[in-house]
Amino acid sequence: MDSPMATRIDLMVQRYREAIVTKRLKPGDTLDMAEEARRLNAPIARVRQAFRILANLGLVSLEPGGQVVVQPNTLQSLQSLEFDLTRRRA
Repeated sequence: MDSPMATRIDLMVQRYREAIVTKRLKPGDTLDMAEEARRLNAPIARVRQAFRILANLGLVSLEPGGQVVVQPNTLQSLQSLEFDLTRRRA
């Protein structure tokens, strides 16, 4: 069974991923992790973990100073995303 913290991180990842794929967050948009943590009323460590997962999927890049930059949706990032979604359903 997933821990409540893991479930919250997964939910954050899902919401940001959806915002990126549907272009609500566009390539080049910059987010500040601390600001996002305040906006979500979530611990910064949890927000950082969610953005690390998104970075591993190729959807964002992590920059110095807690900045996150949305990356263009490439074939590789979309294939990685599809693999991640398929693996989670299994």
